[in-house]
Amino acid sequence: MNRSKRIVLYVSDNKFMHIIITDTLKSYNVEVVHAYEGQSALDKLKQSKVDLVLTDIDMPGMDGFQLCEKVRALNLSPPPNVVVYSGSESPEDIEKAFTSGAKGYIVKKYQKEALAQRIIHHIP
Repeated sequence: MNRSKRIVLYVSDNKFMHIIITDTLKSYNVEVVHAYEGQSALDKLKQSKVDLVLTDIDMPGMDGFQLCEKVRALNLSPPPNVVVYSGSESPEDIEKAFTSGAKGYIVKKYQKEALAQRIIHHIP
């Protein structure tokens, strides 16, 4: 693939976190596309090529686990990696994320540079 800019779809109902993620990735040649709930994220995935879906767990309507399952069910080619980005360090949540189809799990406690590296690591 010859695209130079990678695309991350960030899914969270927290508008402040959208600003943080965009700011964190701006120097990594990553475009951040925003969705504030699960159905909107699925619609965006059907419309354009996304390399990585970064999703929170706790959202109104469809939670991050359900979103992981629905992204997998879209059978996109190539499928985007899905990474859960959550404040929860619960082993049950981490296991559920991977069972639901996530390729990674990042806890919301990393400083900007470490967070960027963890996100970039999951972009194919």
